[in-house]
Amino acid sequence: MLKEEIQKTAADLLDTIDMKAETANEIINAYTKSHRYIEAEDRKLLLEMIWRVIRQKARLNYAYPTASWFEKIDLSLQPLPDLSDAPNWVKWEVPEWFIPHVPDAKNELSAMLGEAPIILRANGNRNKILQTLQEEGLPVHLCEQSSLGIVLERYVNLSETKSYKKGLIEVQDSGAQLLSMEIGVKPHDDVFDFCAGTGGKSLIFAQLMQNKGFIQAYDSSYKRLSELGKRAFRAKVSIIKTVTRLPETHKKFDFVVVDAPCTGTGTWRRTPDMRWKITENQIQSIVKTQAEILNKAQEYVKNGHYLAYITCSLTRDENEQQIENFLKTHPRFLITKEKRYSPYLTQTDGFYLCVLQKR
Repeated sequence: MLKEEIQKTAADLLDTIDMKAETANEIINAYTKSHRYIEAEDRKLLLEMIWRVIRQKARLNYAYPTASWFEKIDLSLQPLPDLSDAPNWVKWEVPEWFIPHVPDAKNELSAMLGEAPIILRANGNRNKILQTLQEEGLPVHLCEQSSLGIVLERYVNLSETKSYKKGLIEVQDSGAQLLSMEIGVKPHDDVFDFCAGTGGKSLIFAQLMQNKGFIQAYDSSYKRLSELGKRAFRAKVSIIKTVTRLPETHKKFDFVVVDAPCTGTGTWRRTPDMRWKITENQIQSIVKTQAEILNKAQEYVKNGHYLAYITCSLTRDENEQQIENFLKTHPRFLITKEKRYSPYLTQTDGFYLCVLQKR
């Protein structure tokens, strides 16, 4: 394809992304699947054009209000003009109404403008696995934030690598690694992963537990849990049991971990289009769902043991306020750890962790 054709396609896709509710990834993937003839280099250029504009959408619209998407693709290659007089929502690339929902919004939202690195979790001796990856030709170096982390310096199809097939690595942000270690699971614990999804937390817990103990991974989606099963097999993990129905509440656990459904605002460096798809109603709805999940999950905690609540959100509504509301109706629980992770605070994706002990 000629560059002009690629740019026209990118402009059309940007318009579709702007108008529709689907995520940019969903729209782009649908297009590339139906246009498999596009060569790899052309596809790479197409994606670069789209994501470069999305990451600067508010600033480009403010600086060049009459420019078309096609023109903005060219303009996005140039340094932006002086935006010192622009509103904060423009500078920080978020809806104006969203700013009051984020503690320390100036620092947090400014730091969220960059691109996120690709972080791997080493499932074993990190230095040996790093050497193995380098011998395979992968561009990697040690992650400074997490003792389990390895930075992949550019995109590689990991599923085709020997190290991935052997279960030596998983893709997992360093923030998720850090908070998983902070929770405090140890060998021989009984752990209930209450919103397991495809199992990122269950798998790192199994590693921290040295594959000794028991992890019950619950999710309502069989499809997500089947992916966890494949990942556990690859990592040689044998202590995870997956369930799609909640057990009787007489079964109690040392740790009940709620990696709650959330707005995902802490991952906006990876999904910048979602900045413009979030609504206040979505926050209100997800907060209600989170409260219902917490209320159910707490029933499975042993006396003297722990409930861990996690989101990948920046909003106070889903984090501190959610826990404050929970404690009003569950006075037997006491906060033992509470921490935020973010590009500004920890150079990671945005997460919130609160560990509560049941007295």
